[in-house]
Amino acid sequence: MTGTLLTSDAPHLSSAANTTVAVGRLAIRRCHDLYQALVRRADDGDDEDGFTLVEMIVAMTMLSAGLGLAFAMIGNGLSRTASAQHMADASSLAQSLMARVGTEFAIKPEQHQGTDLNGYGWRVSLEPYGEPTGAADSPVALYSASTEVEWDDHGARRSYRLRTLRLGPRVVVP
Repeated sequence: MTGTLLTSDAPHLSSAANTTVAVGRLAIRRCHDLYQALVRRADDGDDEDGFTLVEMIVAMTMLSAGLGLAFAMIGNGLSRTASAQHMADASSLAQSLMARVGTEFAIKPEQHQGTDLNGYGWRVSLEPYGEPTGAADSPVALYSASTEVEWDDHGARRSYRLRTLRLGPRVVVP
């Protein structure tokens, strides 16, 4: 075991991760000391060197706790990575749907909805924006266009929404 492994700092890790690393290093050092003592004891035949059973159990407990914390942090990191990937996919889908407004989805008061191949539910809504101002005979009007993408993220329902304004033909209400 080298001294740099036991004393090096990890500035790129959080304080909890540094604590976990420190506990793990302490446990590894303690196990290494136990091993060295057992080797010396086998060489000497002296009954006074070495560690007691309680010390060995404590060292193994510390090692187990350090490894448990490390595995929990890895699992949490993987879960957050998956959630971030779902959010990125939903964002991409919402932007793609918004780009289709005015081409595949006519700019008029209506709603479209569906599900993509990855299980993301989506909805595109177009509705007149505010009260018409200006010339009543203007051929164009503002519409609020919104896209919403929904998905299941580890049992919790999540959504991502985009909104913008688009110009479209004025709808004449009789």
